[in-house]
Amino acid sequence: MAAWSIDPSRKSISTDATAAHKRASAARSWFPDGPILNGLYMDDHFIGSKVGYTTYQGEISVPLWLPGQGTATEDAALADEKVATHQMKVQRLATGVHVLELASEGAVLSARIANQEKVSDVLGRTMRDVEKALRAGEVSDTDYEATVTEKEDVDGMLAEARQHLENVRADLESLTGDDALPDLSGIDGRLLSRFDAQLNPERDPRIELADSVLKQARASYAVARHSYMPNPQVGVILSRQEQYDSPWDTQVGVQFQMPLPSEARNVPLVMKEVQAIGRAERDDTQAHRRIKAEYRQLRNQLTTATQILQHARELHIHSDRRANDLASAWQVGEIPVIEYLRARRTALTAAERYAQADIVMRAAIARMMLMSGNIP
Repeated sequence: MAAWSIDPSRKSISTDATAAHKRASAARSWFPDGPILNGLYMDDHFIGSKVGYTTYQGEISVPLWLPGQGTATEDAALADEKVATHQMKVQRLATGVHVLELASEGAVLSARIANQEKVSDVLGRTMRDVEKALRAGEVSDTDYEATVTEKEDVDGMLAEARQHLENVRADLESLTGDDALPDLSGIDGRLLSRFDAQLNPERDPRIELADSVLKQARASYAVARHSYMPNPQVGVILSRQEQYDSPWDTQVGVQFQMPLPSEARNVPLVMKEVQAIGRAERDDTQAHRRIKAEYRQLRNQLTTATQILQHARELHIHSDRRANDLASAWQVGEIPVIEYLRARRTALTAAERYAQADIVMRAAIARMMLMSGNIP
């Protein structure tokens, strides 16, 4: 919601919708264009004539709608408004997905940092114990160097993860105005039943946008079909003639002008809209196929993420338990330190995999809710 409130494209799309609505209102007017004024003045004095012939003529005319043209123009404007409305929904969905991606990445990095900090502290104590054992001649230099190497490697990964997290926070702040990471821990399968979220591709805003663009193209084609010639004009003419001894000094008449249809004008106009319909049908079909496949992939991702999470949880529990057992065994001299270090690295990897699997599952649920229409 914070990201959407400051999204720069929101105002632009809203302006498009407002403009289209006003165009639809304007199409309900009686005439397709404003009145046309014409004036004429003629005087023979300019050529030196002695007859004294002067003519004043004024004309006002208005263009007329062609049959069905006004309704088609209004329908086209309403179609533009629907396109803008669906563009707003698509942009809102894109904003929600972008926030979710940053939140997921930040959550994974935060969990990784927490695990690495914990392991770094444990390895720090281990390194001090190995150093004491080295001075006492109980371990070799190789064991000490292996411990230092493992500690430095974990600290290096920790610094890199912190840097990546700061980058995510910076991106999140530019998107929402706040660098605080959204909490994904409360997102689970219960939310799907609470919001009655159903993955129906036909409810996806991107499908609705593609359908509305196709309807827009067909509406524009209807306008072109009903605009088979320039609009005819009808008007009133007032003419005053001043001539010596002339009995007709003032005249009033009706003027009508109707350009005839021309294939040179009509065919390119109509074919342009036919091409637009072809492109819109292509894009609509591709959108239905692509988004249907995306929904299937999302369902599979949620199922797979749940299974991976179960396996990662068991791996995390047992590898951490094994690392603790080997730590006790090393301290009493039953195993070399190198075996304990390997076990600790395995436990760290398992913990990171578990954290990532947990976030992936929650992100899949959140994305499912967004795509099913539950957008803030």
